Amino acid sequence: MIDTITFLNTSWIWQLCIGAFVLWAVFIWKEWDQYGKRSFWIKTVVSFLGITALAFIVLKPAVYIQNKTGKVALLTPGYSTKRLDSLKKTHRKLKVLTYNDNRPIFNHTNISDSVYILGHGLEPFDFWKLQNCNVNYLGGDIPSGIIKFKYDHKKTLGEQIHFSGLYNTPRKGHQLVLEGPGGVYLDSVSLIIDKKQVFQLSSKLVAKGNYLFSIIEKDTTGKIYSRDPIPLTVDHSVPLKILILNSFPTFETKYLKNYLSEMGHELFVKTKITNGKYKLEYFNMEKRSIDVFSKKDLDFFDLLVIDASTIRNLGKASLATIEYVVREQGLGVFVQPDDSFFGSGSGFEAFNFIREKSRETDLKEIPKVRISKHNFFFTDEFRIQSIHKNSNTQIISAYKRIRKGKIGSTVLENTYELVLNDKTEIYQQLWSDIINDISKKEAQLIRWVPPRILSFKDHPYKFTLKASITKPIVKTKENYRIAMRSDINISNVWKGITYPESYGWHTLRIEQDTTKVLNYFVTDTSTWKPKYIYDKIEENNRYFSRVSKKKTNQILESKPVNLIGLYILFLICMGYLWLIPKVNRD
Repeated sequence: MIDTITFLNTSWIWQLCIGAFVLWAVFIWKEWDQYGKRSFWIKTVVSFLGITALAFIVLKPAVYIQNKTGKVALLTPGYSTKRLDSLKKTHRKLKVLTYNDNRPIFNHTNISDSVYILGHGLEPFDFWKLQNCNVNYLGGDIPSGIIKFKYDHKKTLGEQIHFSGLYNTPRKGHQLVLEGPGGVYLDSVSLIIDKKQVFQLSSKLVAKGNYLFSIIEKDTTGKIYSRDPIPLTVDHSVPLKILILNSFPTFETKYLKNYLSEMGHELFVKTKITNGKYKLEYFNMEKRSIDVFSKKDLDFFDLLVIDASTIRNLGKASLATIEYVVREQGLGVFVQPDDSFFGSGSGFEAFNFIREKSRETDLKEIPKVRISKHNFFFTDEFRIQSIHKNSNTQIISAYKRIRKGKIGSTVLENTYELVLNDKTEIYQQLWSDIINDISKKEAQLIRWVPPRILSFKDHPYKFTLKASITKPIVKTKENYRIAMRSDINISNVWKGITYPESYGWHTLRIEQDTTKVLNYFVTDTSTWKPKYIYDKIEENNRYFSRVSKKKTNQILESKPVNLIGLYILFLICMGYLWLIPKVNRD
């Protein structure tokens, strides 16, 4: 369908208009002595048509027409030949193209308005090339291997590190092995024949530094099929100052204070024995007189662990003091729940819950381990930040921010039973997550926000720096300076990008403060291949399912008009103007 007319030589349009007008004016001046006669008006019109035809020939008119190139099958790595054959049977004139990243998909303006993508999909940076097309992403087969993997790449000394993931279509008899620095095997799990298998590997961290773990897949003969790197940064733990208030002794608090004291934290425990009598305990700290409900003494602590019974019986003044220290001084508060806690719907310490029948749950990362709980789970609200979820993605531990501080709780109960059942490592990881997420954090003037700790050689590594420095100077380990771009809305947020040229550990440092270093590991694209392919398939699915719902723009191309008619019109006009004077003379 013709939408509009254009000219290929639009840059000449004004010059030609002026020239044509001058030429026509000269012709009229030449014939002015015949003004008023019929022949004058005929010659004027004929000369106008001839000059106009000549101007159009020079401008080269063209029309925009809707592209009619038909349907295209775009083949990406991992496409199915059966699906391609099926498409060819359905669409007889199907055009088949092969995708290459960083190269044009279509030649010139020959763009199809309907594209079928087969295989693993396009690279995300090439999505824009199909922004005006009606795209159907048919996908490809998900490869066998680890397609999901999760771990905390920054841990503290003495903690247990857990690596959890999802393996697609496991091979019978194969085994996943966690290899530590120096090639030492730390943990392993056997694969079973199934569509997908959830797995977890773990190890205790015993030294500070940057380490490279690996996850190895091998068969029963010891043949290695894959080796994927797992970079990890281990820092010294910073002891926290923790205050524990209980209205009566409990096994939960007994095991919790033992764990926290073993981790080197400074503890003050105040437990009510009878009316007016309390048991005071000090761990890793000197005995001191503490008024637990004064603003000054509460500010001394990083975390307050208080049971629901105690907080329920506090007076208004004490509650107001705790809330003030949380809001203004950043204190973290953890409420040990009881049955009555889930019915209280008011107060700064209150949360919203949903009742259920089950009294047991699991952790999303460890679905096979059952843990006792109250018959509730947290309502998933905007202000709620989850700490732990179960395999049904229900929130079982969470906190909410109250200005500078946080207050959190859990639906779990009797977690000490994990220790009694010889699952000490899970118990420690559970409470380590809660303590680290809720406790007071020191305000950092400089903070790196890396997208990931793993990068690829010669690929862009983007990072964000939050700093109060006016113009931070960031350099690589080779002492190359990286250009930083300030965020247009937030003045203390800076963004940068670098392209690592070698494998191994890399660092970024700030010249104004060399103690603030960002560590990341560079590997090659042959590692973590199944996960990379799976992520690309998911990204293509999300992008093209969203785009396909929008009305796509019509694909128009310019097609030059056939000029033979204009040439004929010009010759007829010029022939008439040449011949008429000779005929009249005779």
